[in-house]
Amino acid sequence: MNRNLKFWLTGAVLTVFSAAKAQQSESFIYTPQQPKPGETVEIIYDPAGTPLAGSKEVHAVAYVYNSNYRWQTVDVNMKPANGNKFNGQIAFDKSFGMATLKFTAGDSTDNNKDMSYTIMAAGTDGGPYNAPGAYAGWGLLRAERFGYGIPGYFKDPKLTDTAFYYWMNNEIVRHPKESSSALAVPFAKGVWAYQKEAAIPRIRNVIGYLTKLGGEENLLKVREIYSQVLRQKPSVDSLDAVMLKDYPQGSVARLMAYKKLNEERDFNKKITLSEQFLVDFPMAKTDAGFDEENRISYSTVYQNIVVLNVMNKNFDILTKYIDSMPYYAVINIYYKIIEIAHKREDQTDQKLAPYAKMLVNRMETFRNQQPAEFWFLLPNEWTQHFEKDMVNNLLISYVNILKNTGENQEGLKYALEAQSFLNYKTAPLNYDEVVLLQKNGQANKVSDVLIKSMYENQATPEMLDMLKANYVAQYKTEDGFDKYLESLKNAALSVASKAKMEMIKKDMPDWSMYDAAGKLIKFKELRGKTIVMDFWATWCVPCKASFPGMKLAVEKYKKDPNVAFYFVDTEERTANYKAEVNKFIKDNNYPFHILFDNKVKGGTMTEEVYNSICKAFTISGIPQKLIIDKNCKVRFIAVGYYGSASALADEMSEMIEATKKAN
Repeated sequence: MNRNLKFWLTGAVLTVFSAAKAQQSESFIYTPQQPKPGETVEIIYDPAGTPLAGSKEVHAVAYVYNSNYRWQTVDVNMKPANGNKFNGQIAFDKSFGMATLKFTAGDSTDNNKDMSYTIMAAGTDGGPYNAPGAYAGWGLLRAERFGYGIPGYFKDPKLTDTAFYYWMNNEIVRHPKESSSALAVPFAKGVWAYQKEAAIPRIRNVIGYLTKLGGEENLLKVREIYSQVLRQKPSVDSLDAVMLKDYPQGSVARLMAYKKLNEERDFNKKITLSEQFLVDFPMAKTDAGFDEENRISYSTVYQNIVVLNVMNKNFDILTKYIDSMPYYAVINIYYKIIEIAHKREDQTDQKLAPYAKMLVNRMETFRNQQPAEFWFLLPNEWTQHFEKDMVNNLLISYVNILKNTGENQEGLKYALEAQSFLNYKTAPLNYDEVVLLQKNGQANKVSDVLIKSMYENQATPEMLDMLKANYVAQYKTEDGFDKYLESLKNAALSVASKAKMEMIKKDMPDWSMYDAAGKLIKFKELRGKTIVMDFWATWCVPCKASFPGMKLAVEKYKKDPNVAFYFVDTEERTANYKAEVNKFIKDNNYPFHILFDNKVKGGTMTEEVYNSICKAFTISGIPQKLIIDKNCKVRFIAVGYYGSASALADEMSEMIEATKKAN
């Protein structure tokens, strides 16, 4: 035995137990109770008393830790059995060390109340110890703080430093030949967490053992121990110098090149360095573990190249890199060059459409090619994860772009795909589907979409007009329409909305501002009215997106002399902002009373009143709406906009009515 390894092990022995096995429970029974690698294990799962109680269908996944010290996921086919129980089998291969299962039904998950359902393999030699990988897997499973567990398996993993060290130690003591190199880093982290400075001699023996083994892989482990455990930068720097010389295209060289391109501030030089990085260090040959440990992101490299080129009006660079672009690069680049430009109207949809299509098509390739970083997801779980990312990050705006550029058939296809995930909970998408149905000759389906949208209270003003037109056509009058509209909404949503509203009672800072007609409006002269103040800016996309909903609210109260709306334009820098505001309001036919925030003394931005509000209530961000009672007390503060004109109008109405009744 290597001298360093022998000293490392003999110095590490705690009181070591014989073979460990997971405890069975009423919900989880398996046979044989001490399976050996290569055996098939029979499972009986009883969901009674678990979050899955009463489920007619149950799925299971096993996270297997093998003797090669790697995790893998195994799909477990669960079939209904007698007494509402479920049976399944896991045919483990000969490398099996331990497995932890989770059971799911719909959106519910059972992991034994965060204690896990775990099976540990017995040794094949009939001895008293578990198979290689069993001890390590049980410790690593719960060591999420070290980055070794199953992402998302536990809500609150509980494992003491002593216990983690114990399980790493047991694995290495019992299976030194198989585990010593593979587990050197987690062992070093565990013994340091357990003993701190007292562990340094043993950690140095680990370093000596790895150094003697040699090779880039083992030297990188030494580097990680110096960097992440001992925090010895001089040692890291010395080792880096050696590795740069011995492995000029290796991981340390990749890290240095990545740091250099990240630190570069000249955009053109950053593009050049990023392109050269992909030439020198192809993503297909990278060490993903080292990259994650050292925060090397290929997605960032691709973003540097594409986004900075697009800033220089070179959209066509996308063609060169699209086919090799990693998963998160697609999502982030779409947001930066398509989503933002589309919302702000920085580019026409005709200009954006072909590049949006390229990114969506690239995203589609991942549907059936699960990226390696999602190894812990089963195919069906990956499908759900992919669909969520695809819809939320690309399809909502992509459908709108397709609609606006006349790609009606393609637009409807993606609208229906998005709706299968969102279920009519996004007003802009709902309206786009309505338009696309009409353009595709399916107007007979529009009414169903309108009703589903209103049930979720996710409708645009145009959709409300359509509903009214349908109602008048049927009943020959508008009488009763408002009551009909309310009847379409899910009452539970209104209850939930009211539950989220927190009424306060705080003094409103005094203010005076000029309106668009040049009249000075003084807050103290508004006492006796319920006041709605909506802080916005010409550059704020969500502010302007919320205006159709605010228009509905303004129109609802236009005959109420005791309710006044003021739309405060704030945080403007340009010299002609007032003209821009007035044009925007006129072009969109908004019946808003505009106020212009004052410049801060000695400043260049119009933010005096807005700053006083932020300071008084410890808030920030626009759009920001304040509901103020007749005694000049702020009763509600709402920040942001979540996409539905009808829901916003209802929320404003609920807050106004509650404020009017407040004492």
